[in-house]
Amino acid sequence: MRLSSSLHRTTRLAAVTLGLIAALAGCGGDNVNFVPQRIAVNAAPNGIAVRAADGAVFITDDQTNSVLAATDTRTFSTYASVPTVAGQANSLSQLSFADANTLLIERFGFGTASAIFGITGANAIAQFSGPDPTRRRLGLIAIGSNRLLSTWFVKNGSNPPQGALSLITYDPVAHTAVERDLLTGLGKPVGIAVSGDNVYVSDQANNDIVKASLSALLNASQAVAANGAFVQINAPDLMAVDANGTLYTKCNATGLCRIAADGTISVLANDFQDARGVAVDAPRGLLYAIDRAATGGTSYVRTFQLH
Repeated sequence: MRLSSSLHRTTRLAAVTLGLIAALAGCGGDNVNFVPQRIAVNAAPNGIAVRAADGAVFITDDQTNSVLAATDTRTFSTYASVPTVAGQANSLSQLSFADANTLLIERFGFGTASAIFGITGANAIAQFSGPDPTRRRLGLIAIGSNRLLSTWFVKNGSNPPQGALSLITYDPVAHTAVERDLLTGLGKPVGIAVSGDNVYVSDQANNDIVKASLSALLNASQAVAANGAFVQINAPDLMAVDANGTLYTKCNATGLCRIAADGTISVLANDFQDARGVAVDAPRGLLYAIDRAATGGTSYVRTFQLH
């Protein structure tokens, strides 16, 4: 009788254990791999993008001036190297998918050598000629039909930075591009997010996020001056937006904030070393965020469940 009872308890424990394993395996929607909340990366990351089809994660690395990829969400390796500029520090931008296979990226350029590149596969990278290299670029987002939005600013000596949002229309075969300013009067615009007809731009110089109608900007005969802030927020950076129109960006020294469509701000986490790029993985219900360390520290790619 004791042997039977013991066997029964052992069998029941095994069943519960298997049930827990099955439940954990089911977390994360259609992604069979469990995504850790903190993924250590040997990099100085800034921008991030997620490929919707398979959940592969791509980050920029200012340490090697390259884009790194992880098809398993954990193990990052070099995907494409961005041309360096002699005597200039590395600084890469927000990442954006133009289509299922093409990534777009910018080189900051420090006032002399900014550039926009298309990456069509591993080590397949090409620069688009045409955009002004004296414009310091950080924000970028593809909007279809071989078009992208770019934030940029110029800085002369000790004068405050002056920036804008522009439209860049490019030829993916000839690798040429033309640029047209859309929204002016910004200080140091960094991140861009688009939700429906709303375009949002984070402005670090003014500690705010500006909102405008994208269709109105595109249809205007000349650039439109920014008219007030959507929200005031301290030290915003690169941005992402989910299907509900909720924005995600850095806030304060160690925070990552979400901004609802009505402008309500809440803190998602307040333990970041330095929040940088963010990306929404809608098919798997995840938010990815870069947690960049100071030189010598460990940087992370962090994940949060979207609700």
